[in-house]
Amino acid sequence: MTTRLHADREYAHPVSAFARAIADPDFHRARLDAGGGGEVERHEVSGSRVEVVVRQPVPTGQVPPAIGRLLTGGLVLRRTERWRLSDERCEGTVEVSVPRAPVRAEGTMSVASVRNGGGPACLLDVDVAVTVTIPLAGAFVEGAVADGVRALTRVEHDNITRWLDDRSR
Repeated sequence: MTTRLHADREYAHPVSAFARAIADPDFHRARLDAGGGGEVERHEVSGSRVEVVVRQPVPTGQVPPAIGRLLTGGLVLRRTERWRLSDERCEGTVEVSVPRAPVRAEGTMSVASVRNGGGPACLLDVDVAVTVTIPLAGAFVEGAVADGVRALTRVEHDNITRWLDDRSR
């Protein structure tokens, strides 16, 4: 079984500012700091393409007990993002795995211009499918993982906003 997760977040900045942020390794470190730490394993830029791999621990209070019992050493997400950047639109894919756990997520991301009435703005759109291969309890765990991902995206949204605001001054 698979649980779909869709989220979108608006930023009061042009797509070009978001593209510059994605290409900056410090941006990804700042995103992780807001979510409770983690590390950037790899950040590679090749022309208009960017690949970022991060490891992000999920705070203990956000790990559902059903998942916590399956893991030793806590829940750590390994997220790989591959982006194609331009000043008009950014598109990418994301893969999330949990080492030593039967949890996986895959999806797409895009950043496009939107009108917000007050000036340039962009919308980050994320569509991810979460799959857990645990017999009988898979659907319950998928829902818990999706809830955890939603919580992390809210925290990351706030930090992305701060990053973009600080760089636009």
